[in-house]
Amino acid sequence: MRVIIFFALFLILSGLVCNRDLQAQGYLLSELDISYSSEPLLGEVFEQISSQRDFYFSYQSDLIDLDARLPLRQYNGTLEGFLYEVLGNAYVFSEHEGYLIIRYAPGQLDVALEVDLNGKVPVLRGQIIDLNSGKSIPDASIIEKSGLAYTMSDSRGFFELRLKPASATSTWLTLRKENYRDTSFVLLPSVEVDPDKPGWAEFRFLPSGETGDNLENSFWGGLFIGFRQRMQRLNLAGFFAESPVQISLTPGLSTQGIFSSQMINNFSLNLLGGYTAGVEGIEAAGLFNLNQRMVSGMQTAGLFNLVGGGVSGFQAAGIFNNVYGRLSGFQVAGLVNLLGADLDGAQVAGLINRVSGKAPVQVAGWANIAQSSDRVQVAGLYNLTKADAGIAQIAGLANRSGGGVSYQIAGLINRADTVTRLQLGLINVASSSDYPMGLINIIGDGEQSIALGMDETSFSRLSLRTGGRKMYGLIATGILLQSPPEYGLELGLGIHLMRKMRYSMDLEIVERILINSPHRLSSLRFLQGYKQGKHLKFFAGPSLGLHGGDTNNEVFRQGVQLIKWNRNSQTHSIQLGVAGGIQWVF
Repeated sequence: MRVIIFFALFLILSGLVCNRDLQAQGYLLSELDISYSSEPLLGEVFEQISSQRDFYFSYQSDLIDLDARLPLRQYNGTLEGFLYEVLGNAYVFSEHEGYLIIRYAPGQLDVALEVDLNGKVPVLRGQIIDLNSGKSIPDASIIEKSGLAYTMSDSRGFFELRLKPASATSTWLTLRKENYRDTSFVLLPSVEVDPDKPGWAEFRFLPSGETGDNLENSFWGGLFIGFRQRMQRLNLAGFFAESPVQISLTPGLSTQGIFSSQMINNFSLNLLGGYTAGVEGIEAAGLFNLNQRMVSGMQTAGLFNLVGGGVSGFQAAGIFNNVYGRLSGFQVAGLVNLLGADLDGAQVAGLINRVSGKAPVQVAGWANIAQSSDRVQVAGLYNLTKADAGIAQIAGLANRSGGGVSYQIAGLINRADTVTRLQLGLINVASSSDYPMGLINIIGDGEQSIALGMDETSFSRLSLRTGGRKMYGLIATGILLQSPPEYGLELGLGIHLMRKMRYSMDLEIVERILINSPHRLSSLRFLQGYKQGKHLKFFAGPSLGLHGGDTNNEVFRQGVQLIKWNRNSQTHSIQLGVAGGIQWVF
């Protein structure tokens, strides 16, 4: 075997070694002159520096205590020197496209390397060790940039990397490991490395966040994402490569291997399932898609889609979609849609939609749940918002809004803080609702009353009126004083035409049902009221009734009959009458 040993020029880099041009550190070398009369908070100083120089600091949230006091009151020098002064030499700093990246990296890597040129492509073999202790380093990432070849070291630090045909003759390798400084080196044959060649891959930096943790800590992430893919993500810490196409059988069995967690693809096809950094284009899977960061474009899966970041575009799954970030577009699932931030678009699910932020449009077979909505929720059973619910909530069973809403329509119960237009349900509850249409309405700024009354048919009733400042519901039970007596129930709606301090004018539509009689009465009542004191009220007024039932019933001989007719062995009539009573308002 012909083996050539290469001597490598080691470059200990504190930042992006995969950037196209290894740019000069513009932010880090800029001059900084600060002076404070007292020791400010570190977070305040970082915010001041980043706003003045128009960049963002990027670091893990638990890496730096922003509530700690700045250990110095005066400094004059470079920004890089200031960061070393404040944080110490265990940290490394780099910059990329508007970000200044801070990493905790007290360790340094070294490598023993040999290159085998006997095959069709060169093969690199070596072992990664700790520069200071000499111990082997497992699960370190090894990346060859120009041909985008990559691998990881095994449990003893050994690795083998087959270079791709696209690799340049000169080879630039980068070693990465969490809590270690990036190590890059060039194997130096006589051919010049040209970073502008088309074969060089595109890399980008995305600030570290919780997207990878979200995915990997989930049940499905724990089931399908392997240990080496997790370590690859930790080692590369926000650095991603672009690829036009990837094909997977399962996560890990991919054209991109374990590096798929750091690849952003334009087209991704997962025969069963796959795990990638993200998609900017189209992704389809027979069973499932797992994406560490984001999806932009269209994503479909036979079973489920799981995205650690956000989605922009169209997402569809046979069972469920789970997006930990924001979604801008349209999401549809056979059973469940879950969203960890705001929705800018619409969700449709066979069972449940749940959004942790604002959701403009949600349609579900069972339930919609959101922090707030500014448009509409439609569900077969239940709608819930913790804050405002927007224009409308429509549900077969119940609606609940912790804030305001314009319309609520439910088969059983509606509940909201403020309803500006209409509540329609058997039971309506609100702090303020002027137009509740239900039998029982518990409205904070409305009116409730109990009344004893009688009308021209000698039906004596005990009634409950509940509602808002404009409309109310009525439910009553009573007895028809005839021989033999008949018991009945009245249900109705009313509207306050006029409400003065003493005088009131109400219009009611009431339906009466007698328990042991085919007789029915639908009446329109025009009631005048006079209030005596704070609670006691007397009321009376004319009524117009539509009667139907047995001709021999005594009610047909009460009041003033205007018209009478027979149809299908039933007698019907329209009669004028009067109703009145005494009311206790509370």
